[in-house]
Amino acid sequence: MQSKVVSALLAGAAVASACVIPPGTLSNTITTPFRVQVQNASYPEINNQYMNLLAAGGGDQHLFVGPVGVPTYDLTLLNGVITHGDIRAVIGGEFSDIDHTTKMFMTNRGDPRAIYQPTYVCNPVTDALQIELTFVTMQNNPPGGWNCVRPTFDNAHEFRYYPPGNTLNDPNRFCKKVTLVAVFTGGGTTTSSPPVSSVSTPSSSSSSSSSSTSSSVPVNSNLPYTDMTGLGFRFLGCSPEERRVVPPDQPVRTLPSASLAGDDMTNEKCMAFCAGLGYAYAGSEYRRECWCGNSYLPTRQPATTLASLANCNFRCAGNAAQYCGGDSWLSLYQKCPVGGPCVNAVFT
Repeated sequence: MQSKVVSALLAGAAVASACVIPPGTLSNTITTPFRVQVQNASYPEINNQYMNLLAAGGGDQHLFVGPVGVPTYDLTLLNGVITHGDIRAVIGGEFSDIDHTTKMFMTNRGDPRAIYQPTYVCNPVTDALQIELTFVTMQNNPPGGWNCVRPTFDNAHEFRYYPPGNTLNDPNRFCKKVTLVAVFTGGGTTTSSPPVSSVSTPSSSSSSSSSSTSSSVPVNSNLPYTDMTGLGFRFLGCSPEERRVVPPDQPVRTLPSASLAGDDMTNEKCMAFCAGLGYAYAGSEYRRECWCGNSYLPTRQPATTLASLANCNFRCAGNAAQYCGGDSWLSLYQKCPVGGPCVNAVFT
């Protein structure tokens, strides 16, 4: 049994090593709209669920995970504070004598704010690159502590603050420690500034169109996408599929003309497939899918913010050193003109 556990741990470590953390420092201001996802794989009932808002008196909003409240797609981060319009995430009220936790909610009043620092991390389960909103402190209090969610009515969980040094818990309403992750929702419709303050952009290269393939196309050393300019395709960005566009539009697929799927999928394979059929655009998605077309809707235009790239952080099924889109997000490439420049989009 022990050898099986060790083998599993080693296998997990091998998978985790494939995730590459981009260099640079993330700003504590994110104006690209996002949702907050809750992660703790030890608790399936809350893991990968999203923060919902429920209107309260005076313009306040309660924060829940589960069937209570309304999904919110347009959160931002301002100086480390989760913001929705003119209200901010704060910690105050409903202090519990049993577990010493305090309610977290959103208001425009002057309650102590919950302060976060965005950080690139690798998802411990999927190995996907993601931006964690690391809890820093309750404003005007010692640093430390964390967010937890506690069972409440209708099978929902409410957000709470668990202070540093606390060891108490309510046995009847155990507050589960959670990680908060920013999941970006703006797609091609946002023009807001990026969350990254100091990440260099990739160097440009020129290449004529080529029909050859390579077995070792590297991931861009600075940003989470695969540079395919050597094969005559330039990277445009991370394009939303239908269910990622708000409001949704048609068709479902950004590039619906032809497709290919397989557990040996790489970006070379996808580019070669689409080029062989004469298509101008190619895109990889969900690790193992390839899509082709000659045009796409304006609503599917990728953003050129660094934050938007976090949506296309799935590793290719056929080469874990490459990125192949995401869940309903397409790593979009365009065939370069023969003899012309072949330069990736610049992300700032």
